Amino acid sequence: MRKTLYIMVGISGAGKSEFAKTHLIKGARWHYVSRDEIRFSKLQDNETYFEHEDEVFQTFIDKIVWGLKHDDIFYVIADATHTTWSSRNKLINNLNKSGVRLKDTDIIPVVVKTDLAECIRRNANREGLAQVPNKVIERMYHQFTDPASDKFDYTAIMYVNSGMEYTEKPKFMYHKNDMRIKEIPIKEVIKR
Repeated sequence: MRKTLYIMVGISGAGKSEFAKTHLIKGARWHYVSRDEIRFSKLQDNETYFEHEDEVFQTFIDKIVWGLKHDDIFYVIADATHTTWSSRNKLINNLNKSGVRLKDTDIIPVVVKTDLAECIRRNANREGLAQVPNKVIERMYHQFTDPASDKFDYTAIMYVNSGMEYTEKPKFMYHKNDMRIKEIPIKEVIKR
């Protein structure tokens, strides 16, 4: 069976983790990897947010790879902001370097789009290092690039609004088995 990698995309406070945990994960065949959870497990009280960034990123990649290689896991969720092509490309390149066969994996960015003011309001309710400076959230918002413009053939792209309702926009992909171009709707991928 093919694997599916969901790449969460959205600025801080958009609701990516909430959507992943309440709408995507459906049982034991799912593996959820949160970059923030990894980061906060490594930080000590006197350290700054990016104190262990290289180690955090490598652990993030290692946990995703584990899920993609594990026989009983079919769906892996990579939860981080991934708001630009370069951040999504960095993720995909590092997974490729790790020996994962991404050509055997459906890759679906899940874009959680929420109003900037709402993201800032949600962020204000966070505590400690989980609270992101508003200027950083504003910069993410203005630098955001839609995965539809990426130079990568995603299986599909899921768009989630602030009400946690989603729509699907399948991208065309080359289907090696029958030599035809084929669309795979997200609802079909999730059903597997």
